[in-house]
Amino acid sequence: NFGKFRLERIQAVGEHFLTCGDYRQGIARIRCSNPDCGHDYFRPFSCKGFYLCPSCSQKRTLLFAEHINEEVLLRLPHRQFVFTFPKALRVFFRHDRKLFAEISKMIFSMISDFYRAVAGSEIDTGMVIAHQTFGDMLRWNPHFHAILLEGGFDEDGTFVYLPFSGLEKMTEYFRRSVVRFFTEKKLLTEQFARNLLSWKHSGFSIDNSVRILDEQSRENLAQYLARPPISLKKIHYEGFKGRVLFHTHYNEYFKENVHMFDACDFLAELTQHIPPKGVQLIRRYGLYSSRTKGAWESMPYVADRAPAGWKSQHKRQTATSELIDCGPHEDADLSDDSPDTRAYRKAWARLLSKVYEVDPMVCPKCGSEMKVIAVIQEPTEINRILRHLVKQGRPPPGFDPTLLN
Repeated sequence: NFGKFRLERIQAVGEHFLTCGDYRQGIARIRCSNPDCGHDYFRPFSCKGFYLCPSCSQKRTLLFAEHINEEVLLRLPHRQFVFTFPKALRVFFRHDRKLFAEISKMIFSMISDFYRAVAGSEIDTGMVIAHQTFGDMLRWNPHFHAILLEGGFDEDGTFVYLPFSGLEKMTEYFRRSVVRFFTEKKLLTEQFARNLLSWKHSGFSIDNSVRILDEQSRENLAQYLARPPISLKKIHYEGFKGRVLFHTHYNEYFKENVHMFDACDFLAELTQHIPPKGVQLIRRYGLYSSRTKGAWESMPYVADRAPAGWKSQHKRQTATSELIDCGPHEDADLSDDSPDTRAYRKAWARLLSKVYEVDPMVCPKCGSEMKVIAVIQEPTEINRILRHLVKQGRPPPGFDPTLLN
């Protein structure tokens, strides 16, 4: 039911998740910079994981969305596209995750061909596309979410606005392209391919009902591209029964809005969405690819419409000295220019204040700036500090003192 289970990979991700917030794995001491205050506290390291850790997943999602909104998406009209597949083809994605990369490239080629045909000339456009394997209630439902520039630049550098109208022909072209792709890879027989093309309700669909015109919608949809498989708000664990209660909106497929999982079944459903090591979840094409984006400075017609973050970075080359390196993190890539490699240098504190509306680097007592004064990783020293805090009646939040026994 779950394809190649990749137990070693799942175990590695799970063990990495278990270190998140564990004071015994390492702590940072943070103290108020006001000498008259002296308030201080200790904070454990986070795992910076994406699949299983709700806290780190949320921070990574916000970081990616901020990066895409402030440094990637041109200030021009965009639309969100969603591409889905029939059940008959979904199983192939389960057993071969490399198919996602090939299909995403096909989608961009299809859009580029359409723009070229409509405009009657070469059009440079851009797209950010993410593959997601999960549907509601964690069921296996591979699909793509894309943020697409509505049009592009011609050879003279003039922006040509090319809105989409009816999607029937585009959906049919998408269906035939995907079926041909699977047939050429010998995943479908010629007969099954013909049957698939003859179905009245093919199972292929494209939706582009959401148009993106403002800052907030750009960031919200970028967050949606990078969302993790599950939200803590939707689940409740009943430990005495060993079951997980999953709450969601009413689902037409399941005909319910609450589903009860056996704990082991829940873990199996969740971990099937962990991709192989190093697999890219989000890709950027055209004007938004790393190579082309690196040449924006030589394309004034693009640079004029670049987001404020990109313009700011290219006006002051010393900006990198102000950025913070947050150290190693989980290995999977969100994109080829993801916050894992570039924007992780930004402070986690700013993201925490965005999530919880509290800035952990502002002293709660006097309002002065809090600073990290020490990073401690030596186990003996960590245990000594934790024992001292417990003895003083100041155990760290959520820390179980019995772990020191």
